[in-house]
Amino acid sequence: MARRGPINPIPKREIVMRRCNIKRKSIKYQNIAWNMRTLLIALLSFGGGFIGSMMSGGSMVILSILTFAGLPIKEAVGILKVVIAALTFVSTLTYFRGGALDVKLAPLLTISSIFGAFIGTSLFLSLSQELANFIAAALLLAGMYFTVRFKPGSEGKHGRKSKAEISIVGLLIGAYIGILGIASTLVVISALEIFFRLDILKANGTAKMIIFLNNTMAALNYGLKGSLDYSMMWPILIPVMVGSWLGAKSALRMGSEKLRIVFIAIGALTLLRILFG
Repeated sequence: MARRGPINPIPKREIVMRRCNIKRKSIKYQNIAWNMRTLLIALLSFGGGFIGSMMSGGSMVILSILTFAGLPIKEAVGILKVVIAALTFVSTLTYFRGGALDVKLAPLLTISSIFGAFIGTSLFLSLSQELANFIAAALLLAGMYFTVRFKPGSEGKHGRKSKAEISIVGLLIGAYIGILGIASTLVVISALEIFFRLDILKANGTAKMIIFLNNTMAALNYGLKGSLDYSMMWPILIPVMVGSWLGAKSALRMGSEKLRIVFIAIGALTLLRILFG
């Protein structure tokens, strides 16, 4: 059997250099993966801000991003409240500047809805999921009916409503947002159409103001309890605000007639998800 020659040992310096190269390549690939992940989150957040400001559905997109990122549900919901507050703040200002916010109705409705959210916490905690789904589905159906039946020029009749009646509606809206939260924007728009016969565009803008203040209160509560991951918040928050501005601008350009179609389409899909999801 032939004898093998001596194996030349690899110099120690070369071993160190190989290890450094492997480490550099590993860091490079990790940076690429992180950048791709951040870009994907930013694009999805922009989309969530756009559709959430135009009509509804942004919260579902944002919550999916946060859970995909591996955040615990409490931290995810806390960040969601901050993001939705920012989204609706931008869209409220945009709708206000576009004349699509009922400035006489919104303040009293909004203030009473905040109290409604606090009161609802103690009154409706025992509400079953089935009953919650039923209430959401009923309000969506009613809202879709009034959207179809709405005639231009019939809006703005809430002047006949007393302050007490407006406050009661606000309390009920706040309780719904605070406790059930299923399709909040669509349900609030439906309530504004049913009780005040608001045009769909003005109902959308007014709903954004109500949801903004309710989510702001919830976000402050999460912040005071230290349940917010600020490092995860900013990559989502900025694209959402840009998307929100563009979504509100698009809704204003579309006008009430086209926005009615968007509302009915999203409402029907949401209704199917509630009943059969």
